[in-house]
Amino acid sequence: MKTTFFLIITGLLIISSCNLQEKIDDITTFNIRNSAEFTIPSSSVINLPIDIGTPDVNTSSEQSFENNNTRADLVENVNLSELTLSITNPNDRTFSFVKSIEIYISNDSEGATLIAEIQDIPEDVGNELEMETTGASLDEYIKEDRYDLQFEVVTRETVNSDTDLKADMVFEVRAKTL
Repeated sequence: MKTTFFLIITGLLIISSCNLQEKIDDITTFNIRNSAEFTIPSSSVINLPIDIGTPDVNTSSEQSFENNNTRADLVENVNLSELTLSITNPNDRTFSFVKSIEIYISNDSEGATLIAEIQDIPEDVGNELEMETTGASLDEYIKEDRYDLQFEVVTRETVNSDTDLKADMVFEVRAKTL
């Protein structure tokens, strides 16, 4: 009887501690959403990489940390969970002229890190691309106030006008709470 009671209590404690750990994980994981705009210039270069930079991207991380009851020094891990590219102008353009894209992140204190890429883009693609993220650790980039993005684009055909794009990013942050 005592053994059965002990086993039941032990089992309940194990189950409730697992649920508690899941709740703690949920509380300490949140997303930071950022976006950046850039332009692929009209070009006659085909099958050669074109490097394109963006203006500084403000992270708004301090506010996100505060809203989630944490701060930069308590961040344990940050990675890019989603990155979607959309053509914003011209309206009728698709990504069919692009062969591949690589996206790098950098800031004043860290070097450049590949965060997303897509190779061999199908010619029948639309005006939106879901990039493949690399899973790189981005803690030091997101803790800062800003970062830069660098795009390396290889085209498969020439275009006669600039192509404006928007990159929508979702960073998953795991941090200890205050």
